[in-house]
Amino acid sequence: MCAARTPPLALVFRGTFVHSTWTCPMEVLRDHLLGVSDSGKIVFLEESSQQEKLAKEWCFKPCEIRELSHHEFFMPGLVDTHIHAPQYAFAGSNVDLPLLEWLNKYTFPTEQRFRSTDVAEEVYTRVVRRTLKNGTTTACYFGTIHTDSSLILAEITDKFGQRAFVGKVCMDLNDTVPEYKETTEESVKETERFVSEMLQKNVSKFVQFSPGAQLC
Repeated sequence: MCAARTPPLALVFRGTFVHSTWTCPMEVLRDHLLGVSDSGKIVFLEESSQQEKLAKEWCFKPCEIRELSHHEFFMPGLVDTHIHAPQYAFAGSNVDLPLLEWLNKYTFPTEQRFRSTDVAEEVYTRVVRRTLKNGTTTACYFGTIHTDSSLILAEITDKFGQRAFVGKVCMDLNDTVPEYKETTEESVKETERFVSEMLQKNVSKFVQFSPGAQLC
C-alpha cells in the first residue's frame, strides 16, 4: 500500500549523484535512488538498499527506475548570474578591441537589431537551448532596451523550462551610438509595461530591469 498522502512520482533515477553541502565542498553519493514528484520537487535521495521501502511508500515499480550507466552521474544545475543574451549573436568573435571601443563598434549596434522581434526570437531561442544543453538550468539574463524582445526572452525561457531572471535594459544616455537609447520618459513607460506584461503572462520567471552600465 502507498502512503495515503504520498504525491505521485514523475521520475525515479538510480546511479551516482554529486553535490555540495554546507559542510562538504563535494559529496559523491554512489548507487543512490532519487525520486521526483509531478511538481518537479525532489522528494527522496536514499541509498539503493532502501529501494523496497521507498517503492512501498512512493508506489513505483522496479521497471520504472531509470538507471544511469557506470560513467554517468547527476549534479545540480549550473547557475549563470550574468549573461547578456543578445551578445550570443557574435559569441566567440569580435574580440579585437578594448572594452569601450568593443561596446561602441560591436555590442550596441548588434543590440539595436533586437528592435526586430524576429531577430529576438531567433537569437534568444539559440542562447536558451545552448545554455540548457551545457547544464545551465538557471540564468540571470540581460536583454536590450526593447520591451517586446525582452518579453520574448522570458517566454522562451519558460517554453524550454529554464529558470530565469529576465531583465529589460534601461538606457537614456548613449552619445556614441545615439540610435540605441531611450528618453527617460520612454524608459520609465516601457519599464512599467515590461513589468505589467510579465506579471500578466504568469510565467515562472523573475522580472528585473537594469541600467545599461557603460562598462558592462
